[in-house]
Amino acid sequence: MPKEKLCGGGALLRAGKPRCLQRLACLALAAAAVFLLAQIPVLAEYFFARGITRLLSGSIALITNYIPISFYELTALLLIAGAAALIVCLIAYIVKKNKRALAVLLYRLAAAGLCVLLAFGALYAPLYNRAPVLSALGLSETEITAEKVYAAAEYYVERLNDTSRKLSRDEEGNIVAPCSFDALTDLLNAEYAALDGYFSPHEVRPKQVALSVPMSYLGITGIYFPFYAEANVNVNIPSYELPVTMAHEMAHAKGVSHERDANVAAYVICIRAENDYLNYSGLMRAAAVMLNALPEEEYAELYGRLSDEVKAEYRNANEHYAKYEGIIDGISSFFNDLFLKANGVEGGTRSYSQTAESLVYLYEQLSGEQA
Repeated sequence: MPKEKLCGGGALLRAGKPRCLQRLACLALAAAAVFLLAQIPVLAEYFFARGITRLLSGSIALITNYIPISFYELTALLLIAGAAALIVCLIAYIVKKNKRALAVLLYRLAAAGLCVLLAFGALYAPLYNRAPVLSALGLSETEITAEKVYAAAEYYVERLNDTSRKLSRDEEGNIVAPCSFDALTDLLNAEYAALDGYFSPHEVRPKQVALSVPMSYLGITGIYFPFYAEANVNVNIPSYELPVTMAHEMAHAKGVSHERDANVAAYVICIRAENDYLNYSGLMRAAAVMLNALPEEEYAELYGRLSDEVKAEYRNANEHYAKYEGIIDGISSFFNDLFLKANGVEGGTRSYSQTAESLVYLYEQLSGEQA
């Protein structure tokens, strides 16, 4: 009876290579197909944004909404620890010349990366190619003139002053939030529920980030993590910023990906609400955006018409954010800018502030100036 031919570990590894490469190829092709399909506007809007992406995100949110832990925060900590362990393993395998273990590790990393890419393609990437948010908010585009920009800025300044008088302040001059985080969440969900089908109907329960101070050093006031359909809010921010920041992250969770559109949705939600706290939050941002869009002389004139209380709150906010500026904030902003541009946002992080035109449209709607 002839001897049976035996194979060592190296031969087994070589035999498994085709299957490993096939799996990686399948994952890569699936991710590429999702991203390519998402480039077609009609598919991005109706197959993904109003279809599979909404279904998947809503299903995930049914679980994550009601667990009072920020899974984004937990994942970030695990990734930091995992990255350190990975570096140690790579060095050890290279030093010991353990090619088999190194190959297995690299294969698993590649597979994990492709799985993440595929998940991102299904849960968020298509939203970058859907229709703009303006019509869903009932806003109409009109010609923008210098006169309209000034009129809008004047409108927001006057409304801000009026709203400021209705709210209580602490000893430092900052407004005191009149409701809890959860109550604010309920208010914002109700506002979104009144809008049309462009926005996902599933409820969004933002999470308070426990490590909000470190998050401030990264220059992040909030972040939507699509893998858990989770809106996360940095609570180490001025109290007037909280409603509009929450509304911005909730906009992402409801199907708005572009930062400019999320800003517009947040401002409109807050300014049109029948709630003074929401109004004040939206108006503080809107007035700042419109004042910064004015020539120097007009800026000085309208800034001078702000109440002393409002000016003090702006100064307090500037001092607060200045404490966290530095190299870490700069690095974070650099990578955030790269991420946005990689997803088709031409302005990168500058898109956060490109909202002046939309605020003119909102002014015309609220003041009855729209034709």
